[in-house]
Amino acid sequence: MAYPIEVIPDDTHVYRQVLPHERKVGKKKRRFPSEHHFELRPDERGLSVHWDKYITVKKIYLLLALTHNSKGNFLNHTAFKVFRYPVKFLRSIQKIEGVIHTPNYYGDPSPIGKPNNRAHADVVYENDIEIFVKLRDYCDEEYDYAHCEFDVNSINEKVEELKKMLNDNEFHKK
Repeated sequence: MAYPIEVIPDDTHVYRQVLPHERKVGKKKRRFPSEHHFELRPDERGLSVHWDKYITVKKIYLLLALTHNSKGNFLNHTAFKVFRYPVKFLRSIQKIEGVIHTPNYYGDPSPIGKPNNRAHADVVYENDIEIFVKLRDYCDEEYDYAHCEFDVNSINEKVEELKKMLNDNEFHKK
């Protein structure tokens, strides 16, 4: 059964995970996150985020660890950083069309590497450097609040346990 779509209130937050890349360009240190972390791919309607009503930072990292990349391998959850944005702030940015709840439901059980995500939402906009800069600047100016500190290695044992359960369930289906 698919999750119902809900209205995301202004007084809530969404989380965005970003994958850090090399931060130095020559001798200059690049800002993190950089503008390119907010650029939409051609098949995307909006920037993928997680609504705090249904997820915690810890659960984001667990979700990442159980998600496959385009090559069919599990993502390295320890490589990501998570940032928090107030929904009201996002809606105040000119050219952002909305913050909408778009839960992902792939079945019960969901396929291995493609977990269901009731918290999924999209920040809807078209690629525009002004939007990218505002999203990046928020992380920079509000870093202590926006950056979500989390000891990603604290869940490694749980991640391995969950992956083993997935593999055991898949083995027993055959």
